[in-house]
Amino acid sequence: MKIRHILLILTAFLGVALLVAVSVQIRNEVLEYQTAHRMVASNAVRERLLLATDALAAERSQTYALLIDPDKAGEKTRGVDEVRRQVDDLLQSAERTIEETRTSLTNSDGSLTLLSGIRQAVKALRDLVDASLNPDESRRSRELAPRWFQETSRLIEDLQSSRLTLLQRERPLEPTLRTEANLRTYGGILSESIARNQALMTHVLASPQGSSGLDLDAISRNAGRAGLVWELIDGQPTASLSEPVKAAIASAREDFRSTLAPLQQSLLVSLLSRVPPRLDSDDWYEITGRSLNSVAMMQQELLSSSRTRLQAELRRAERSVALWTTLLALGVGAVIGSALVVRRRVVRPLEELSRTMLRLADHDLTTPLPRDTRSDELGAMSDALRVFKANAIKRERTQNEKQMLHARLRDAYRQLRKDLEAAAVIQSTMLPPPSTMGGVRHRGLFRPSSLIAGDTYNVVRRSDGGIGFFQVDVAGHGAPAALVSVACHHALSQAILTRTQGTPLEEIASQINGDWPEDLPYFTMILGEVDPRSQRASIIQAGHPSPLVIRVDGTVEALGDGGFPVGMIAAATYERLEFEFEPGDRLLIYSDGLIEAEDAKGEAFSEARLRQVIVENAGNPTSVLLEVLDGAVRNWRGSETLEDDLSVLMLERLAERTPAHAVH
Repeated sequence: MKIRHILLILTAFLGVALLVAVSVQIRNEVLEYQTAHRMVASNAVRERLLLATDALAAERSQTYALLIDPDKAGEKTRGVDEVRRQVDDLLQSAERTIEETRTSLTNSDGSLTLLSGIRQAVKALRDLVDASLNPDESRRSRELAPRWFQETSRLIEDLQSSRLTLLQRERPLEPTLRTEANLRTYGGILSESIARNQALMTHVLASPQGSSGLDLDAISRNAGRAGLVWELIDGQPTASLSEPVKAAIASAREDFRSTLAPLQQSLLVSLLSRVPPRLDSDDWYEITGRSLNSVAMMQQELLSSSRTRLQAELRRAERSVALWTTLLALGVGAVIGSALVVRRRVVRPLEELSRTMLRLADHDLTTPLPRDTRSDELGAMSDALRVFKANAIKRERTQNEKQMLHARLRDAYRQLRKDLEAAAVIQSTMLPPPSTMGGVRHRGLFRPSSLIAGDTYNVVRRSDGGIGFFQVDVAGHGAPAALVSVACHHALSQAILTRTQGTPLEEIASQINGDWPEDLPYFTMILGEVDPRSQRASIIQAGHPSPLVIRVDGTVEALGDGGFPVGMIAAATYERLEFEFEPGDRLLIYSDGLIEAEDAKGEAFSEARLRQVIVENAGNPTSVLLEVLDGAVRNWRGSETLEDDLSVLMLERLAERTPAHAVH
């Protein structure tokens, strides 16, 4: 990877990391904004539902009082009509608010369905009330009063349940808002308890003698519920509430504890004792109305405070989203600007220096150098490049001179290789091709380590019918050893051909060793002959590896135990080794390049592995056996090259087809 790519990738990586971090923060802020927006929408709906609940409770009380005392219908009808309009307006307002905030609220369709059902139920109850308020139907109106009270109470409970459901779904997390939501819930329960007792006590006070125990029991339960609610309100943490809210709570508490609660208790005691109360229904209605107004004022202050806090939280979330969005835009600009600066001040000069260096490396010394005069590292690199160009010009001149010399050397090497290839052809033509002579078949394997080798072998037939053979391995490699091997080949071939009848092989070996010049390398040798008149053969071993006799039954025998190489000690003597060589027997002669071939770990092929290959393939023909042996050495080496010359000569005694006395 190039430096410019690394710089741009690092810049992009840092920029992306910054943008991802800012984006994550923006996402969190957007989520907080959405939460605040949902809280505002939920609070608005719950505010309408709370007001609608209070208004419906007021309508319940007034209508209930009207039904139980239809004679005063003229005085109270105007107030009922007014509170009905308030209920309708608040319910419609709640529906509009839900419609406007449909995307922010969950299960808005269910809330709309509930409100629609409540409005229809209220309308149906109102129709029944209006029908029963006929002056001739006073008895019917009193019979309708309990039903009206129960049905509207159920509808009020439905509204409270809907409001509490919204509160549970969008419950505020901020402590003060949570406290205010709890206080509004308790205030709703308190208002409903007072409103219920307002209606029930009005009925009881209107006809004390006709009051039932059930009514008094319900009044007592509502009074106890109201007292319990005030205990819950007093248990809320109010330190963080605003002063108007605290004042409204204190005022409602004072009114309840100093006026309403003692009055309720006194009236219950009187009614239970069957003592005529000192208070009529109208006075009671007026006193409870003031208590309801104080609770309503407390609810109004709580609603106003929550509305203000939620709006402030929404504005804070909007500002935070705007701030982080601005930071994101600035971050994008900073990343783009950084990338442009890096490209202009670092990447582009580096590219120019790189192109110039590559051209200079391609020996284009005419390429112009960058002209920027900078005092930073790039300027130092430009100065160094000028020095490099001056040195390159000097090196080019020197290189031209070297190339001329190398051209001459290449010509000399080419000529030398051509001569060596010609010498290799001549050397290979000296080796005998596979053939059969005098009942002996022979075949060889020849693999030089270079073009020419220090190994050679030959099989010749003398005029008397005898078969002579030899294998030579000259010490060293290359041309010197190859030239010596050619001399050995010629000398031994002539010695075999010109050998007089009865001259022992050991005398020929001793004569060649004694006449061998001291300044020539020594060589190892196997010199031998096959007697055509008998089933015997003999060899002279001169420092050469011991040949192997492969009997017709597959057994393998090693011949000889060493001897002195030719040309090492002038006074050395040699012994002839005779052995049985019957039809079907084969004689394997090899140079040390075979058993000393090393694998990648430096381990030699060894005589043991050679004998194993021969034993495993003794039943194969000579040609196949040599191919298997050649393949085994190649696999062992793991390469086609050799470190030493390798040659193998194998002679096989064929079965006689003519009588022994007929052999010339």
